[in-house]
Amino acid sequence: MKTKTSFSRIKKTIAATMALFSAFGTSADVVSDARELMDGADFEAAEQILTAELDRAPKSSQAGMLNQLLGECRFELGDYAGARKRFDTAKAKGVADAYRYLGRLAYLDYDFPMASELYAKYRQMKNRAKKPIAPEAEEEENRISAAEGFLDRVEKIAVIDSIAVDFEDFHKAYRLPASAGRLADPEAIPAEESRQPASMAFFNEAGDFAMWAEPDTIGTQRIYESIRLTDGTWHKPMLTGDGLLEGDSDYPFMMADGLTLYFANDGPESIGGYDIFVASRDAATGEYLQPQNMGMPYNSPYDDFMLAIDELNGVGWWATDRNRLDGKVTVYVFKTNDLRKNCNPDEDDVMALARIDRIADTQGNEDFSEIRAALAEIDPNAKVKKADFRFPMGKGRVCTSLDDFKTEAGREAMKRYLEAKKKYDHDEKALKKLRRDYADNPSERLASQIIQAEKALETDLGRLRRLRSDVFRAEAR
Repeated sequence: MKTKTSFSRIKKTIAATMALFSAFGTSADVVSDARELMDGADFEAAEQILTAELDRAPKSSQAGMLNQLLGECRFELGDYAGARKRFDTAKAKGVADAYRYLGRLAYLDYDFPMASELYAKYRQMKNRAKKPIAPEAEEEENRISAAEGFLDRVEKIAVIDSIAVDFEDFHKAYRLPASAGRLADPEAIPAEESRQPASMAFFNEAGDFAMWAEPDTIGTQRIYESIRLTDGTWHKPMLTGDGLLEGDSDYPFMMADGLTLYFANDGPESIGGYDIFVASRDAATGEYLQPQNMGMPYNSPYDDFMLAIDELNGVGWWATDRNRLDGKVTVYVFKTNDLRKNCNPDEDDVMALARIDRIADTQGNEDFSEIRAALAEIDPNAKVKKADFRFPMGKGRVCTSLDDFKTEAGREAMKRYLEAKKKYDHDEKALKKLRRDYADNPSERLASQIIQAEKALETDLGRLRRLRSDVFRAEAR
């Protein structure tokens, strides 16, 4: 009886095991299924079947790859500690990709030498096995080299404060005076068809210039701009620059001079996800010079974005997810420098300042009570008073009449600008009428007139930009 019972139990155990094995298939099948799920960015589902398979067959021939893929899932889901554990196991089982991902984790920890060493080992193992290198590996290694270069020129800034806020409406934490412009929700974008895909918008002080980002025809995020005409309507949105940089661009902020643009981009020039860049517009041609990466501490191996400058109070703001707060980002408030000053590697803890480990370490003995009081008084929703015109001159100064200009040359330059603006608005109205007439009664004559009017309007816009720059130069003398 005892023997029969034991035999029966063994049979049941074997049957249950075979049923479980049949349900999951082989480990190789699970690897294939997991890869398919991961290609569709369903990392949670992939994680579940990988975990179940490792529980079922922890010592299978596929255990190394199962651990590797499970580590990749946890990496993508933000569980870096859990990912590291799986990658270490995969590395011990000879999986080359584990070295690449451990290199990525070292990079996120700012351990750039270790990251480079791990990537070198990854390449060595792939070459030895005569297997292809991941297409993204070269760009990742380039970012390591770029980040090491940025450590040699970390800007020394004093961080006044930091605020943890929900990502969805982080821009509402920026307390900007009217002179700096306004950060707004997508609903404020003047082009209705642009509101849905956009995350937010920037408006200048006068409220007659707007910038935002939306996908282009191939899905790449690009920055667009528009100006408001005297009749209250808005010009058709135009692409800012020639795409500025490869990759997605977003979070634009234009300085009061109308020539200095800050924005975020995640292309090859970035060292993380989004990095903050600055680009200068040529007043004569309207074209942008090559954007420059702001470097550290503004940028990091994580996402950094939406840098805004309050010239009136000498304060800057930017957002980052480097602190890995669940569903939130950190907004740093810092004192701007008149001239860039980099950290001294012989005197400063450059790595700690690049990461902003402790805000107090950036401040020295400086007292920020007056700046904090000034920021507390700012009402970001304050209405701009009506005036003859509003022409921001930078550093909080706004000219609202010709009497506000300090020099005769400035007044004369402003008169020329206003006259050109008047002509532009007139030509814009004429073009709109031509388009309406063409819609009612199409003809080759009207089509030709529309093309000529569009070319003339582009010329007018270029002249406006040059004259705007003339005003700044005249007042700077």
